[in-house]
Amino acid sequence: MTLARLKDVIEARFGGLTQPTRSDWIFALRTVSAGLVALLSAYALRLDHPQWAMMTVFIVAQPVAGMVLAKGFYRLIGTLAGGLAAIGITSLFGANPWLLVAALAIWIGICTLVSSLLRNPEAYGAALAGYTAMIIGLPAFGQPHLVVDLAVARCAEIVLGIVCAGLTSRLILPKLAADAIISRLKRSILDLATYAGGAFSGGDAPTLAGLQRKLITDAQTLAEMRTYARLEAPSFATRAHPVRRTIGQLLWALSAARALHSHAAPKNAALIPVRSELKAFVGELAATPGALDDTGPWVARLDAIASKAREAPPVPAGPDEDKVGTLTRLA
Repeated sequence: MTLARLKDVIEARFGGLTQPTRSDWIFALRTVSAGLVALLSAYALRLDHPQWAMMTVFIVAQPVAGMVLAKGFYRLIGTLAGGLAAIGITSLFGANPWLLVAALAIWIGICTLVSSLLRNPEAYGAALAGYTAMIIGLPAFGQPHLVVDLAVARCAEIVLGIVCAGLTSRLILPKLAADAIISRLKRSILDLATYAGGAFSGGDAPTLAGLQRKLITDAQTLAEMRTYARLEAPSFATRAHPVRRTIGQLLWALSAARALHSHAAPKNAALIPVRSELKAFVGELAATPGALDDTGPWVARLDAIASKAREAPPVPAGPDEDKVGTLTRLA
């Protein structure tokens, strides 16, 4: 491997470390500030383990405010559940080490099973409930009267860290999930236009496959961001359904574009100009970064193409023919 190639690989994989962006600096400063505030507050409140408050900040820290709130909420739920489990298990089996460890192991197994059935951040909360019970329960072995104090102290440290992280994520140059959804949707639509352009022109298969995987991943991320946005602002609930419908339409159009990749030569002559017009449309859309700032002209043009596709006379269906429906779905 040449030095130039090695340099390109390092920059591609570790560019965020060597060339941090403005948003990276904001996130780092916001997280460090929240961690220091949590640590100093824990010392001021004379908590038993102040470092846990600071560690909680770094654990729940996310670039988007809604993600911080979601992870913090489920961390709190998991901590409370684990604390209650530790109190119950220690009260019942605290005098017998074998039974105590066995009961804690069973609890961790149950939490792990539940975690495997859920998705983030719910899965994180379930897993946390398991090992929190172990963290609280084992130090209380032989001293079951201390388990309540240990659980309360643990919960107080976690709550303090969550509050500090949540407040700073909303007050210090916040990055909101609602804004991230809009920008990612625009980028995904432009990526879809690029994919469709490659599908029309018979582009490189590995490149198209990689872009397809990226679009599917982005759609999954958008679905998660929708939940985070609702945590940031309950008023977003009125827009949650349109966002979900848009994500579904994005995947639907992706499947249509993928189908067109295997139909390079339409046998229905009436579809040839429609296909050419749609190919030109997606090419222009992909080449115009600010195209979605004003969607009106694009939507009108797309509606006109869809109408032409629907009006095309049908032909006998064959196994490898272009379908009017495929063009219509993409439009």
